[in-house]
Amino acid sequence: MGFAALYPSYGSFSREVDLTHRILCRLSSKVFAWLLGLLCLTMTGANVAHACACDSISPAQGFARTQYVFVGKVVEAKGHTWTVDVDRVWKGADKLAARVRLLDVYKDMDCEFYFEPGRAYLFFAIVAKSSRYVFYQPEVCNWTSALRSKRVDGPHGEVWLEDLIVENHGPGEPPRADDPWKRLPEHDRDERD
Repeated sequence: MGFAALYPSYGSFSREVDLTHRILCRLSSKVFAWLLGLLCLTMTGANVAHACACDSISPAQGFARTQYVFVGKVVEAKGHTWTVDVDRVWKGADKLAARVRLLDVYKDMDCEFYFEPGRAYLFFAIVAKSSRYVFYQPEVCNWTSALRSKRVDGPHGEVWLEDLIVENHGPGEPPRADDPWKRLPEHDRDERD
């Protein structure tokens, strides 16, 4: 008499063990593949800039805490310095020129910026200290963003961020300050740009 005849329930028990074993093997191979993929992504993304970890603030809080709020188009990029033609200003119009230079002091850090030439942005900026020249710095953990890229809650529902700024602060105005870079001799301009 065989084992199966002596223990008739062994057949179903054996099938259950076999089924459980197959499920666990498949599950562990899926987990292993997932972990391997995560490891590969982590290793290949080691040099990629990651977004800053910031506390959430409202557009009104962002507007209140920054020195300059303006819309401008990036016309030139050199490393982490951008030349921007300013169109409309909501905060700081008397000190902003029609063309400003932005400097990214967060280069190679988690909070670094990247602005695409030819694209218009809404900037929330502060003055970046420099020896002889005026640079502006996009304020980290604020609302600087490309136009038509961020939707926010407005009094009448969701709107584009720049539309909320217009709704709350009016149409803005053109920049009024002289461009300090125009007064430089041509060779100084090329060295500092």
